Amino acid sequence: MKKVAVSIHAIDNFSVNILKDIEGFDYIHVDFMDGKFVDNKNDNIDAFRILKESYKTPIIAHLMVIEPLKYIAKIVSYVDYFLFHFENVNNRDKVIKEIRKFDKKVGFAINPGTSITEIIPYLNKIDLVLIMSVNPGWSGQKFLINSVEKVNKLAKYKKENDFIIDIDGGINLKNAQLLKNTDILTSSSAILKAEDPNKTIKLLRESDENG
Repeated sequence: MKKVAVSIHAIDNFSVNILKDIEGFDYIHVDFMDGKFVDNKNDNIDAFRILKESYKTPIIAHLMVIEPLKYIAKIVSYVDYFLFHFENVNNRDKVIKEIRKFDKKVGFAINPGTSITEIIPYLNKIDLVLIMSVNPGWSGQKFLINSVEKVNKLAKYKKENDFIIDIDGGINLKNAQLLKNTDILTSSSAILKAEDPNKTIKLLRESDENG
């Protein structure tokens, strides 16, 4: 059975009401954007504190930022997994070491244009790989079908390395059926805009058992 992360943005005037009456998710995935790495800007640090005070669910901080080191210490008390983008960091080992210092899980997010081959040397250093199946920054984009092949290629390296695979971007009940090798399905629009969000979460979790 898959794990499901519900994805939300660290918007100004953040409120947990966005998740009101939604249940059954395994993680809360928070998109945090500096307006530089991506055009969109949602950088309300207080969102992490508010979520931690309201939920026992593990929180994944997806840092779509130029300088991840600038934010880690500010939110470390509220975050269980830190994801930073492989593409924009020259000092990747330093960032990993900083996150490990706080005894937190760490992983890479990789953009659609980034090859699995590029991250292979790091797979023994991280806990999680987030494959972006859309270009980062905005919800509601169409799922990129070649992401399925990327997931399958990455999964072959799990035998030698202890990491889990997450995917984010355009995830819905239809394409979830194709993602047999993912451990976590991260979704925003398909859950939050569903007529019955809780049923959608249940079906996503069961997507590797059906079809």
